[in-house]
Amino acid sequence: MKPVASLTRPFVRARIVSAARLPSIARLRSIAPILSIASILAASALPADAADTAKLPSANTVTAPVPEPPGFWTGPINSAVPATIAGGKVINSARQLQSLLKQPATVIVDVSNAPRRPDNLATGAPWLPLPHQAIPGSLWIPGAGLGEIPPALGDFFRKQLAAATGNDATRQVIIYCHRTCWLSWNAAKRAIDYGYRNVYWYRDGIEGWKAAHFPTAVIEPRVAPEE
Repeated sequence: MKPVASLTRPFVRARIVSAARLPSIARLRSIAPILSIASILAASALPADAADTAKLPSANTVTAPVPEPPGFWTGPINSAVPATIAGGKVINSARQLQSLLKQPATVIVDVSNAPRRPDNLATGAPWLPLPHQAIPGSLWIPGAGLGEIPPALGDFFRKQLAAATGNDATRQVIIYCHRTCWLSWNAAKRAIDYGYRNVYWYRDGIEGWKAAHFPTAVIEPRVAPEE
C-alpha cells in the first residue's frame, strides 16, 4: 500500500500552482481604479436617455378619455380624446374597421395634417417630405379637422364629402387621423353637422391600423384651391 503522502502530493502541488496563477490582492487593488474609469467611460458612451428607458410608458399604455367638448376642440391637437362622439359611432378596433370597409359604398377620409417645409431650411434647399401612408381607399383632406377652419376650406370639405357619397347622407363615412389626435374627432363632428347620419370615427388612427398589420397605401392630399 502506497503512503498517503504520495497520493496527496499532486493535489497539493496543483493547488499551489493554481493559487500562483491568481492575481495578488495588491495587484487587484492597483487595477481597481482603472476598472472604475473604464466603467465610467463605457457608461458615457451610452445614449443620454438609456438610463431612463425603464421610465418610458409602454406602447400599450392607454390614455384615459376625456369628456366631449360642447363644440369643436381648439386646444392641443395631440392630447387625450373622448371615447364617444355625439351623433356618430366610434370604431374601437382595426378589425371592426376592416369589416366596415368591405361594405359597398363606404367612404373613408384621412384628415391628418400635411407635412410642412421646416422653417430653418435654407431658401432654395431641396425638401422632399416622406410619402403619406394611409388606409387604402382613403381621401386625404388636410386641415378639415382643425377646430377653426376658413370658410373656403369648410366649403371644400363639404363638397368633397358630397362628391364621394354621391350626395347621399345615409352613406357610411369613416374619418380618422392619428391616435390621441383631435383632428379626426373635429372632422367627424363637422360631417355630422353637415347632415351625414352614418359617421364613424376611428379613434386609433393609422397607428392602430398598422399595429394590426393591415396594408397601407401612399396617397396624395386633396387641397382646397387658393382664393
